[in-house]
Amino acid sequence: MTTQSQKLFAITIFGYKREDMSKAEYHEYISKTHAGHLKALLAKNDIVSYTMQHNTTESASLIDKVYGGQLPASAVSDVDAIIQIVFKDIDDYLRVREDDHFKKVVNPDHKNFANAAKTRMSVGEFEVHVRDGEVVS
Repeated sequence: MTTQSQKLFAITIFGYKREDMSKAEYHEYISKTHAGHLKALLAKNDIVSYTMQHNTTESASLIDKVYGGQLPASAVSDVDAIIQIVFKDIDDYLRVREDDHFKKVVNPDHKNFANAAKTRMSVGEFEVHVRDGEVVS
């Protein structure tokens, strides 16, 4: 068993699409356009990972398969996407946010897809327990 050697942190974004977008349009936009604006900047600033979970109409039915229909509808999140940015030190992420490209391109781009009133965020310690089929903690 290998061990996780360094403490990590994550910003998790519970994203909601603009009301005038379909889930497919939102998925396409954040995956290609928005991520395209952001990926190189994150990599340049030593960000560990940047991931997206797209909660599509098609994938919503999988929860019933996993829980055999035993999970009440009220327990299922209506979030459109979950985005996670993992970093070793908050200063790495702060460098991203202070960069001119972030200020001039990435941040203003949110108006093109995000429902700011509904979107929520959290920051916390990030742990990896299984990676690539191996226990790591």
